[in-house]
Amino acid sequence: MKVLSVMAERCIGCRICEQWCAERHEQEPSKSHIHVQRLHAEYRNLPKVCHQCEESPCIKNCHFGALSKHPETGAIQVDEGKCTGCRLCAKNCPYDAIGYSSKIRKVHICDLCNGQPQCVIHCPEGVLQYTERNEGRQFTETNAGLWAEKGGFKV
Repeated sequence: MKVLSVMAERCIGCRICEQWCAERHEQEPSKSHIHVQRLHAEYRNLPKVCHQCEESPCIKNCHFGALSKHPETGAIQVDEGKCTGCRLCAKNCPYDAIGYSSKIRKVHICDLCNGQPQCVIHCPEGVLQYTERNEGRQFTETNAGLWAEKGGFKV
């Protein structure tokens, strides 16, 4: 199964990934499922996107059964009919990759664009990769450290 890999050290903060994701999701910037956080003190950028964790803490912590894995792509799916907008899934995401739409009061998570992630296709720096789980580089020690510093992935 393919997953997104992020090489944050390559990110120049152009946010093209956000624009293409928003374009794919109803041309609404708030619907972007990837967000680039600028870390000013470190002069770095940190793309935040779902890593399709094998253990999926977001699914485990949803008390309403609103999250599931797509059987073919492995993307986390949100059943908006069941989602209450409580954001327990977001609080338990190690990558801080789950967004929330205050307009519809529901969470949104990367859907991998049905196996054709636009963020990967259009990233000019090769920051994002869509590879088989065991072939890709999930994250470098640098990336893991950045997520840990920002309250995400625990090293």
